[in-house]
Amino acid sequence: MKQPFLILSVGWAIGIGLAVQWGGSGRVWGLAGGGVLVVGGIYGYWRMRGGGWTLFLVGCCFGAAQFCTVEASNHTILPVSGNSSRAMVEGTVVSPTDVDGDQVRLTIRTRRVTLREQQIQGEERILLQLRLNRSMEKKEAQTLKRGTLLAVPVQLIQPDSARNPGGFNYRAYLHRRYIHRLGEGDWQDVNILSRPFSVYGKIDSFRLFLEKRLDRLYPENVAGLMKGMLLGNRKAVPAEWEEDFASLGLVHLLAISGLHVGVFAGGLYIGATLLGLTREKAAFFSIVTLPFYAVLTGAETPVIRATVMAVLGVISIACGKWKDNLSFLGLAALFILWWNPYQLLEAGFQLSFSVTFALLMATEWVSQRIPTCWPRVNQLIAVIMIAQAASFPLLITHFHEFSLFSWGGNLLVVPVVTAIGIPIGYLSLIVGGIHEGLGSGLALFVTELWSGIRSVLSFLAMWKAPRLFWPPPPWWWLIAYAGTLCYCLWAWMGGKIRRTRHGWMAGFLFIAVIGIPLIEGSKDELQITFLDVGQGDAAVIETPEGNVILVDGGGVLPWEKEPWQRKREAYDVGKRVLIPYLKYRGIQSIDWLIMTHGDADHIGGLKAVVNQFSVKHVIRNHASLQGSMETELMDCFRQQNIPVLIPETGKEWELEPGIKWQFLYPSEKSGEENHGNDSSLVFLMTVYGKKVLMTGDVEQAGEQEIMRQWNLPQIDLLKVAHHGSRTSSGEKWLQSIHPRMAVISVGRNNRFGHPSPEVLNRFKKRGVDIWRTDQDGAITVTISPHTWKVESVVKSER
Repeated sequence: MKQPFLILSVGWAIGIGLAVQWGGSGRVWGLAGGGVLVVGGIYGYWRMRGGGWTLFLVGCCFGAAQFCTVEASNHTILPVSGNSSRAMVEGTVVSPTDVDGDQVRLTIRTRRVTLREQQIQGEERILLQLRLNRSMEKKEAQTLKRGTLLAVPVQLIQPDSARNPGGFNYRAYLHRRYIHRLGEGDWQDVNILSRPFSVYGKIDSFRLFLEKRLDRLYPENVAGLMKGMLLGNRKAVPAEWEEDFASLGLVHLLAISGLHVGVFAGGLYIGATLLGLTREKAAFFSIVTLPFYAVLTGAETPVIRATVMAVLGVISIACGKWKDNLSFLGLAALFILWWNPYQLLEAGFQLSFSVTFALLMATEWVSQRIPTCWPRVNQLIAVIMIAQAASFPLLITHFHEFSLFSWGGNLLVVPVVTAIGIPIGYLSLIVGGIHEGLGSGLALFVTELWSGIRSVLSFLAMWKAPRLFWPPPPWWWLIAYAGTLCYCLWAWMGGKIRRTRHGWMAGFLFIAVIGIPLIEGSKDELQITFLDVGQGDAAVIETPEGNVILVDGGGVLPWEKEPWQRKREAYDVGKRVLIPYLKYRGIQSIDWLIMTHGDADHIGGLKAVVNQFSVKHVIRNHASLQGSMETELMDCFRQQNIPVLIPETGKEWELEPGIKWQFLYPSEKSGEENHGNDSSLVFLMTVYGKKVLMTGDVEQAGEQEIMRQWNLPQIDLLKVAHHGSRTSSGEKWLQSIHPRMAVISVGRNNRFGHPSPEVLNRFKKRGVDIWRTDQDGAITVTISPHTWKVESVVKSER
């Protein structure tokens, strides 16, 4: 039986997947695994075969048993009493301290929690989010290391689940890290009880020491980049650099991955032998150093996988044995899944092991078919092709996008970074500790190299067409893709007769399978999604024929902060909510972008959207520009040659058969006279006979003018104006339109008191079905010729 560890690891992973899907009892799964082991052992003893299947099935059962056992014990010891409660927590810091602007984030393992005068003993991992009030506090927080014992009063809250379709499920993410509560408080209330000796604390100190050395050697932006590439501090990488690399499929270069571990391990072994160490001593030095390097750089899954494989590889070289990389890969997977079975659900684990397996299986075959006379070039092209093909289904599953530029980008950039950027970066760090001048010379070379790479990548990142967005594919498509890929490899790597008979068919089948997720079946329904953007408005309308209308883009009010308070990347509704949703839906472009008016909570997220998606038309009101945010947005439209239209009020347009829309307000005259909320665009959509009224932030004066100009029909769906403020939705207005259903876009616990109890009472008196984004999350209304369906992401009590 070849590669038993690989077979066992595959079975173990499948078993965890079965347990995730179907659950069950860990004891039952374990007994089943024991039964398979006994029966398979007896059968193998008598028949001398079947060992592979026995090992696979044993792995399935024990993997499922492990996950069910861990899941059953993964719960909070704290009593559940609503979403928030005040408590004093005391515990040990178990994560590196993340200081970003005026906020500190760290994880503690509690030993005591005092909740409503009740002391709860026991371990509970809590993620603390502490506010900084002074710049001096920031310096204090940066010195906090793992192992420190502290006590702090906090507000314990439950993490959010996803509040928008395709959104990030923070609660599930923390659950996989055994965290069930967040603790919000102030740094000034932290009481450091003791700073005992801790190995992890010393590693944190050494990492901070190296980061300070990089700050001395490199300019600020490049220093942040090198902290990410060499030390695993991804959050130090400038946000704009990360966006460019991510858009081109090169983000893996900015964080420690198997590529970096391979370069480090190779350099370590070669350097040790050049210093005169024997092969055995060089191997021993590498084996001891690599685990320390893994912990120093954050111990993420790709790092652990590469470190385990590198250590086993070095051992095999030192012993003069043949390297069985597939078995090493299986051992690495078993180690990580045994340590934490939730890792199987992480994109990093899936990408790291899938790509590595594909490279080990196919690189030699593919490189032999590439028609150049340079073996190294052939191998490089084969590696890029295989890595892209293997990662594609996982990228569109988890991130819903793929860049056509990533093929060429990886082909051109990865060799330069691998052969020059990373090695000389490490060398500058080492030499800089001996002689800062020599280290600065090497750093200058790396800085110029990255400056050139960044210039090229920034230019390529401006192109929107090569970026394709996919909706999440179904499970059967993932199986079909994997089968088609294997078929292509079998057809193209075979002899001339096989390639002649199967080559064209395999290529055609591969292209067809890739295009399936982009093909939408025929439908006769319109979908309106009111996104939860906090205290703001944003709605996406998708028509049966594929037209996409984006109404407003949410946003937050600008708040001037001191330099020390500014975060690495300011919160942007467009990047955090709108863009992820549009990608999740597989939307490639926006046909109509409607700006109801220029308030920040309606247009703040639009710039990010316009920079990533092609926008065909913009519709805005007649009012003059209201501020710097709207002026900047209009400049962005002009730079991208996007036509900006002012609608003719009263004119009814047929968007598609059965779907019409009509702008009711403001007219040219009222648009000049009114500003602010009463300049909001108001439009009526007729969808298969159903009436949908979108009102922006129009207030009662605007409502009265609309009633004077138009004889409004009964409204089936009303987007409530101004987040349910008492200055809108007047008695006469509701009496005139008599809505059946109302959607209020409003932020949770907002400081304005929206929605007004007075307005809610007006709706309730009329029996209106009220939906709210603060309580229900995103709200999706689907309208077809014969049906009407409303769904929400958060299942609140109604």
